[in-house]
Amino acid sequence: MRGMPSPADMYESMFVPAIFRPLSRHVLALAAPKKGERVLDLACGTGIVARQVAPLVGAEGRVVALDLRPGMLAAASKLTVPYGAAIEWVEGDATRLDLAPGSFDLVVCQQGMQFFPDRAAAAAGMKRVLASGGRAVIACWRALEHHPLWSALAAAEMRHLAALGADASDATAPFALGDADELRGVLEGAGLRVVEVVERTIEVDFPAGGFVRDQYLAYAAVMPQFVADPAAFDAFVAAIERDSKDAIASFTRDGRVRCPMPTHIATAR
Repeated sequence: MRGMPSPADMYESMFVPAIFRPLSRHVLALAAPKKGERVLDLACGTGIVARQVAPLVGAEGRVVALDLRPGMLAAASKLTVPYGAAIEWVEGDATRLDLAPGSFDLVVCQQGMQFFPDRAAAAAGMKRVLASGGRAVIACWRALEHHPLWSALAAAEMRHLAALGADASDATAPFALGDADELRGVLEGAGLRVVEVVERTIEVDFPAGGFVRDQYLAYAAVMPQFVADPAAFDAFVAAIERDSKDAIASFTRDGRVRCPMPTHIATAR
């Protein structure tokens, strides 16, 4: 990807401050981690949840951050935590957790479950690694129709994805587990007891300059096929900028793109 920044670094610099840090405040308020607890950040990405949990559980706690993609872990491990538990960065598959049974008090999965090819296996793995009385907190965006900006971008994407070797499911994957009852069913099917599924909404805030290109560079940390062919990627970005110009403008004020993003957050034991 000569001439392109690392997708994982873009994910950290673009998505984390605008989306995942604000969202993590809601997730962790519901998770309520305590001093000394053992926490698994599942599908950790560049580790925003792990970095915020580490001070909360303190040096006597334990934090393991697991992700399938080594690029995400490489970006995460460059960032520091000022105090608290040391973070163990682990490359692994959430659908085949190679972690000891009963080894965690809390499992957090922020916007990862919808990407897993076998959600039932991932939920069963969460249950297996939780200690007696442990809890899991899982956040998944509501369905695409509740996200007007991303719906407009997705509509534009559908006309141009084939040139990237991608399809509609790649564009809509972040919103693929947007039904609260479906999320509840996945967790209960694994034997977890769902205490509640709540809705929370954040307002995301991006710089307007380079918005489209930066979005897809960051998303390539999850969908690397987007940048496999740099020339095709540049053509794709130009097409999306053209086709979604009016939609993006409707969410742009004072040089910033802002829009609400509603999510479901499930708490289970």
